[in-house]
Amino acid sequence: MDQFENNSTAASNSRGMSRERKIMLGLVVALLIVAVGMYGWKVAAVEAVENRLAQVEAQQAEAHAQLIGQAKQLDDRRAEEALNLFSIPFAWAVRRELIAGNLNQVDQYFGQLVQMRGFKSAVLAKPDGKVIVASDRKKLAETFSSLYPDVDPNSNEIKLEKVGNEIFRAIIPILGLNKHLGLVVLEYMPPAAHPPQ
Repeated sequence: MDQFENNSTAASNSRGMSRERKIMLGLVVALLIVAVGMYGWKVAAVEAVENRLAQVEAQQAEAHAQLIGQAKQLDDRRAEEALNLFSIPFAWAVRRELIAGNLNQVDQYFGQLVQMRGFKSAVLAKPDGKVIVASDRKKLAETFSSLYPDVDPNSNEIKLEKVGNEIFRAIIPILGLNKHLGLVVLEYMPPAAHPPQ
């Protein structure tokens, strides 16, 4: 009987060990599942935060680009208004010198004008298209239509147009009392578009 009790005790101890092992194994598996779940949750949370940050950065970049565009439009409008206001008295000054036959004075005006920040070139042509004064002497050898093929040399009103992204062109007719004396074309780049060096 003793032997039966020993066998019974050994079997019961063996079942107890097996049961303890199962519990321990279950706890280890549960810990692993919790650890994997926490890691997955952390990865998903980090990815969600990164995606949100990327969205916010994209929105900020878009807002920044819109602000820059609006500022550029405002600068362009101001430059256009200023150039338009400048064109009227400039036309009167050139008119006075043309009527007096003083092309040297017009040449001096052009030379001083292109030294001012923003002004790139100035050309005066007769109604027949012959260039008679230019800030760039090379343009004197060319015809008005080759320099400005899209501009009518007999235009009777001041026109402003944008050439490319940054340069404004002022087309300024020089009118006498009863005839068209010529046409001035000024090219101007606002200083904000071309910072000083």
